[in-house]
Amino acid sequence: MENRKGSKFMLFFNSYRAYIFLAVVLFFGIFANNFFTVFNMNSIMHNASLNIYIGLGFTICMIAGHMDLSVGYMATTGMMVALGMRTLSGLPWPAAILIALLVGVVVGIINGLLVTKAKIHSFIVTLGMQFVLRGGMYIYCNGAEISVKGDFGLSDFLKSMPIKFLPFSWLTIITIVIVVFFAVILAMTRFGRNVHMLGGNLETAWLAGIGSDFVTILVFVLSSSACALGGALYGISAGTANPTFGEKGIAPLMIALTATIIGGTDINGGKGKVTNTWISIIAINAMFGVVTTLTGKYEIQVLLIGVVLATCVIYETYVNYQKQKVLGIRQDLVNKYVAETGKNKL
Repeated sequence: MENRKGSKFMLFFNSYRAYIFLAVVLFFGIFANNFFTVFNMNSIMHNASLNIYIGLGFTICMIAGHMDLSVGYMATTGMMVALGMRTLSGLPWPAAILIALLVGVVVGIINGLLVTKAKIHSFIVTLGMQFVLRGGMYIYCNGAEISVKGDFGLSDFLKSMPIKFLPFSWLTIITIVIVVFFAVILAMTRFGRNVHMLGGNLETAWLAGIGSDFVTILVFVLSSSACALGGALYGISAGTANPTFGEKGIAPLMIALTATIIGGTDINGGKGKVTNTWISIIAINAMFGVVTTLTGKYEIQVLLIGVVLATCVIYETYVNYQKQKVLGIRQDLVNKYVAETGKNKL
């Protein structure tokens, strides 16, 4: 009976740990002065937007059994291209955003082709793509910052709140729509089922007639496109873009990785929800706000994100070990043990 209760508790914890983490952070927010204000909540949600797009890209790749380590630099590239097309080339904002999105599509196709056709591990491919994107950004802007000049209409619009008593800017609302779009694709479409099956068992996916190469390429395209779009929108709202964005403090990739694991996405692939990653990123950003308010030290944020990530990785490793341990027990030996000893468990 105790074992069953423990199993139910672990199942509940694994299913809702992102929400539990958010609840714990909000509880400590009670002790932080002026934490639960519309302005502060809007700031947390708005600033979390870029990391949410990066987390979406990272999560969908991990569900498919791959890793996209280029998501952070892809977002920065989208930011630089969008502002560059507007400020340096004089294109209208829709065209600038579209070009940034197309750059993401091209990068995703390249990553996907190298993984599927060249048979290079996604870790190596996307690690190399980091340096390609970083070098490309420095060449494009000569290492200088790009700012919006004299055209802050769209920037002000993205930062404005359509409903004053709700902590949602237009950028936050657009981000929520994109999260729902990804969630629907992964949960309610054949492509989404194929992504989960591909990450769960590649051989089973092949036997089921799934075009693994096509699905893998499309996964990387969605990942890079989401990051490019998020970078473009966030850069426009901020009014500036810098090629060194994310290189100081806590890297966006680290936040995305931590949020993905907290959200319950299996490290080995086949299981995960983008909505859980979304909640986890909001919780992480809220945690940063609580810690800074209570301690006044930014350095504590770096320590906490490391502790949270290490704890999640250790926990996931333990859970997978226990799962493999159970799967490795031969059923005939279990039956023989029960018959000989009369015990119903090992």
